[in-house]
Amino acid sequence: MIVETVRGYKVFERCDFLLGEGDSIIIVIPGHLPHAETYTVSVSDKDIKFKAGYDKIAHLDYPGGEIFERIANNTQIGLVEYTGDELPAHITNVAYVEVRRAMA
Repeated sequence: MIVETVRGYKVFERCDFLLGEGDSIIIVIPGHLPHAETYTVSVSDKDIKFKAGYDKIAHLDYPGGEIFERIANNTQIGLVEYTGDELPAHITNVAYVEVRRAMA
């Protein structure tokens, strides 16, 4: 796991996934995201990277597999900011999806 800070803002060290019907998937972020006009989730079958605007905010290893396939089959993905109180009943942000595939 690679953890970075963005302008003194502590970024998250893990995330969770909510799986729905079909290829639907939502990423649950522990805490608040830095303010940005756009968010990007960049995935490969081994890791996931998050950007707020042009700033990298997290780089995490994850299991890939079904999670990778679900994310890769979408152009945008919902993000839910979870602060530990109660899980919000709605998506708090949307991120563009960028797929990074390894060349054989």
